[in-house]
Amino acid sequence: MALVCLPNELLEMVITNVLPEGFESLATTCKRLYLLCSPFIKPYSTLRHSWKRFTYHEEPEDLPASIGSAYNLITRIALEPYVARYIQHADLTFDSLLRRRWSAQYNPEVHRSDAVNRLFAESPYLKQAGLDWQDYHAKIEEDHQAVLRYSQHAAAFLLTLLPNVKSLILPKRWKPSEATGILIDAVVQENEHSQHVRCTGLSLSMVTDLEFSASLDPKTECKLDWARPFVALPCMRSFYGPSCVAINNSNSIASKTPSRSFATTLDTVHLVSCCIDEVSIANFLSCATQLRTFRYSHTTKGNDSHQSWNLCGFLMSIQDTTGAHLEGLSVTIRELRGSIFPGKACLRGFKRLRKLELPLEISVCNVNSATASTTATTPPESLDTYDSSTHHRTLIDNRPSISDLVPASVSQLSLVSSGTEDHASALETMCQDFASRKAQLSPALEKIFLSREATADVAYKAQCDKLREETENAGVVLDLRPWLSFATIAWVEGK
Repeated sequence: MALVCLPNELLEMVITNVLPEGFESLATTCKRLYLLCSPFIKPYSTLRHSWKRFTYHEEPEDLPASIGSAYNLITRIALEPYVARYIQHADLTFDSLLRRRWSAQYNPEVHRSDAVNRLFAESPYLKQAGLDWQDYHAKIEEDHQAVLRYSQHAAAFLLTLLPNVKSLILPKRWKPSEATGILIDAVVQENEHSQHVRCTGLSLSMVTDLEFSASLDPKTECKLDWARPFVALPCMRSFYGPSCVAINNSNSIASKTPSRSFATTLDTVHLVSCCIDEVSIANFLSCATQLRTFRYSHTTKGNDSHQSWNLCGFLMSIQDTTGAHLEGLSVTIRELRGSIFPGKACLRGFKRLRKLELPLEISVCNVNSATASTTATTPPESLDTYDSSTHHRTLIDNRPSISDLVPASVSQLSLVSSGTEDHASALETMCQDFASRKAQLSPALEKIFLSREATADVAYKAQCDKLREETENAGVVLDLRPWLSFATIAWVEGK
């Protein structure tokens, strides 16, 4: 029987059941349904405006209406379950951080109401995780008695109640415990089991964007492994992870649960001010078969005054895991307290890369590697051998060229430099005879962004000017900018 043939009483029941997800579609189906939906339009619009983009907030004039913590929101959902279905963008950054009155955050008489108890007792995720709801709730009470008053248990349980959320920013104080990790795993496993079954209402099933809300301070650390369950969600497309740490494979996502595929749906990853080694990044990206854009900036983390980084190995790990499909790559150095391991990188294995950003330190590594290799086996007078008619170097000349670091498919290149003398030498070697060799080695290259600070070495500035002449002759645009105002490649299409 056609929907419009139903009596008004049944249609009104249908309307209340499709709120909020299908309300707009239903209301615009026909004139009769629109008239029946009319009484619901104003409350729907009000709730949608209030809850679609949720963030923790205080109401100084009405403290009971304040929602400053995960438990405040859980209580509101227990009393008004439909609220959770309106939330599409959840910014949980300031969980338990906006508190003008401590008592407004957790009141046992209010928060242990029958509705709240029932919400915990009937949670399918707590049952699937094998967690006793009363013990779990007791942990929340203990958390609220601590100095910070932040509850990881409440923050995790909240994530079992959000079926329509699309973008998720985790709390600044997010730090998984054993119980909360098991609970989040239960949510993800339920989503995985239901991928091939027509199932609606699963929490986090629609999440496409995940962010950590940690600061970029070198002392701040988030384990990369904390992203493990979330990047396994079926619709996850982007991950922004500031201050992530993964060294010596200690926080390897892939090694924790080898049977599960992680990050298979990821399109974009941005790891800023992170400290990750080549083994851990390989594990993280090993299943990211749809990844198109990867951006990373390195920062030395912890109290170690000296911590070296294998930049060449890091880049080669990215190439080994994503070289067949990656289209945009940025690897830069934000703050390095230590040195870069000697090595050599060749990025010709990237087949579809169009946008590339690198620190000139990588060119320095290649130049040093070539120099060490050549001087050990070849007379010094052989270092400059080059056949301009064939655009090829002889076997005894191992000096790197732009093609070593810039795949032929790249159209936009950004080189980040502090302007030191060794960077000038590396830039000269990398771009030698650029005009005459561009068509063969970098046929797609259209624009180069190059940082040149006012305090840069004289030799570096001179090399920048020389490169400008080379690029003009080759028909390539060279954009020289100071690093501090280095807005270069548009990593998001259309920007």
